[in-house]
Amino acid sequence: MLLLLLLAVAAHATGAKVKVIALFTDKALLQIGDKQKIVKKDESFEGVILKSSSGRGAVVIIDGDEVKLGVNQSIAGNFKKPDRSSMKIYPDQLGMYYTDGAINGQATRFLVDTGASFVTMSGRKARSLKIDFRRGIRSTAQTASAVVPVWQIKLDSVSIGGIQVSNVDATVIDGDQPFEVLLGNSFLQHTRLQKAGSVLEIKKLF
Repeated sequence: MLLLLLLAVAAHATGAKVKVIALFTDKALLQIGDKQKIVKKDESFEGVILKSSSGRGAVVIIDGDEVKLGVNQSIAGNFKKPDRSSMKIYPDQLGMYYTDGAINGQATRFLVDTGASFVTMSGRKARSLKIDFRRGIRSTAQTASAVVPVWQIKLDSVSIGGIQVSNVDATVIDGDQPFEVLLGNSFLQHTRLQKAGSVLEIKKLF
């Protein structure tokens, strides 16, 4: 059932308001500035990612921050615009650093991996992001179980939070692994990483 929300969410990076017009299961009708679109779960629209949606409310990611929206709730005027040149990532129970972001404008989840030379993903993931990786440069790599085809490609853009890098070198490995996209040094070389305790802060270099 369609639920209408009179709910405005403040300040996207462009200064446009983010407004939830209606909710469905795993999708929502969003208005950003003067543009409207039905956005599916994990899809990015004008830089805003819909993380989840149901009849009870929605969770959107704005500039790397999760914002929970419910009927008759509003954070207009209370949302503090973050520093788009930096973001903080907290470790999971295993000490791994995961973060949400986008590749070529498509929402995805990353695992920060300073040991990876490139942004790296599986062929299955590349297909889900509609990346025609087979037009890239083909070679092979030895995995624990077999020799597999790999492709070297260029991504139009990679972003986490408010940090975006264009023309990023990436590797696509045929098959289902790695399960998460590895955020490697072809992206991280444009940033500075600093740890304060267990918290990882990533700042964009200018």
